[in-house]
Amino acid sequence: MWFITLPMMRNIIAITVLFSLIVTFANFDIVPRADQRRTVDQTQIFATWAFRIGIESNDIPLGACVSLIMFPILGIAAIFILRDINKRGHEG
Repeated sequence: MWFITLPMMRNIIAITVLFSLIVTFANFDIVPRADQRRTVDQTQIFATWAFRIGIESNDIPLGACVSLIMFPILGIAAIFILRDINKRGHEG
């Protein structure tokens, strides 16, 4: 398992982690479920924060700026993950 199966699945696991990270950043379902037992608006992620600022508060430019914060974070994560996959692809 540790020496054959997992090393062969590393690329698949890395791509799955990258896609999961992207979907998590854009997921709107996490916050309402986390806030059920807390005060409203106590939990925020970038997607809901950008929506509340941009759409609900009628400040579209500020909401766009908040959503643009997600781009470099996801881009840096994608670069590291894809670089690792590419490096492993050239090893074998």
